[in-house]
Amino acid sequence: MELQQIVERYAELFAHVDRTTTVVGTWRNAGTIPYQPGIQPMVEEVIVPLLDDAWEMLYPGERTIHETEVPYPTTEVPTSTRLDHVMTSPEFVTAAGGVDSIDEWGIEVKRLQFVGDNGKNGDHEVAKVLSPYLKDRGILHDALRLLRHGFTHRIAVIGYGFDYDDRTVVHAAGLHPQEPAASTVGNIAKLVRRNGPLRNGPLIEFADAILRLRGWTVGPRAEAEFEAWRHPAGGTGVVFGWEIRRPHLEPDFDPRHPW
Repeated sequence: MELQQIVERYAELFAHVDRTTTVVGTWRNAGTIPYQPGIQPMVEEVIVPLLDDAWEMLYPGERTIHETEVPYPTTEVPTSTRLDHVMTSPEFVTAAGGVDSIDEWGIEVKRLQFVGDNGKNGDHEVAKVLSPYLKDRGILHDALRLLRHGFTHRIAVIGYGFDYDDRTVVHAAGLHPQEPAASTVGNIAKLVRRNGPLRNGPLIEFADAILRLRGWTVGPRAEAEFEAWRHPAGGTGVVFGWEIRRPHLEPDFDPRHPW
């Protein structure tokens, strides 16, 4: 299974879960205050198991192994840190001669946000994409942890988020005329008027350049779009990801020239 196929599945599954799930996210800093329904405010540990369940329902047998929240088998990574998604395809098992002692893919998933549940500025997007610091739990940090401690045959980081512009605001306003959803859309409209379109594309390009400059990627970036309008801050989304390279495991690795 290739990363582009996984990203395309994720895009389809985000839309499906958004339409069908009865799970509602909650505000972790205030106990169990519920967010408005939809996938936009759901944290990774909530949404990834839902995606995994939906994948198995829509495409049964496409993966022989699929797990979420898998501990890293090393004391160098805190026990509270889990690998978001592990999966193995039948093709991989066949190619390995029927031996599946190592899983095919280990994936870290990162939710990106321009706005919160109320449509106000979330201000987490740049840090989640570009920050190398542990405190921000960003894509670059996840990539480095996978590079050093990944335990599956292939490893990847996948991010997802929503874009906002005049068109999406108008469409969301038509879908969500009642409060509190209408106020959420109104808050997004104010941000778009003040700052222009809020799009993931420029940040994805920056991250792509940094990862490639560091020599951490294998192959092209995978990308797919989806739509999930159930939450008033949802709408048009993008899923993107990179397979992460592990030079120290390559046959011609020379520690004097690590990249």
